[in-house]
Amino acid sequence: MGMSWKFCLIGLITLVISSCLVDAFTKLTNIDCKAFDKPFADFKSCRLHVPKRGEIALSLHVRLFQIPVNNVSVNLAFFKKVSGYRPFLYNVSVDFCSFMANKKRFPFPNIFYSLFKKDSNINHTCPYNHDIIVKNLVLRDEMFGRLPVPAGEYLFKLMVGAYNEWKAEVKAYFTIKLNKEER
Repeated sequence: MGMSWKFCLIGLITLVISSCLVDAFTKLTNIDCKAFDKPFADFKSCRLHVPKRGEIALSLHVRLFQIPVNNVSVNLAFFKKVSGYRPFLYNVSVDFCSFMANKKRFPFPNIFYSLFKKDSNINHTCPYNHDIIVKNLVLRDEMFGRLPVPAGEYLFKLMVGAYNEWKAEVKAYFTIKLNKEER
């Protein structure tokens, strides 16, 4: 009898969260890309654009000048805007080559990777001997089903390193609104 109220409470919380997510929408608002080691890699393009009405897509092209690259590290950090951008939920660093070899060992990076894998050419293990391209990535509401977050303004920061030095940073800003009429 004592356990049944816990299951009811969990069910109620799940229902409230899922009902909020069903009526939510996400939108990219800005992107900022910086290369820290331009002889190693540089951004050919880094932009948001409108592929069709009501959609904002992210595209970037990173030129790699010292290939092959077989030692890659990434830091994924998630921030929420509350009197400036404050850390929110996750800040994870991972050896990207190990991650690509066994994605199930790294839950949060795997969620992030699943957002852009179909829109990029980063779909294999190391080494990388080609430019890195993400083309027409559109945030979709259902992408946040595995990572439920409240409405608000967010920043997702990706730091990329190679050979134990940070080489680049990508900051993607986006909003999550719960009421579709607010669009």
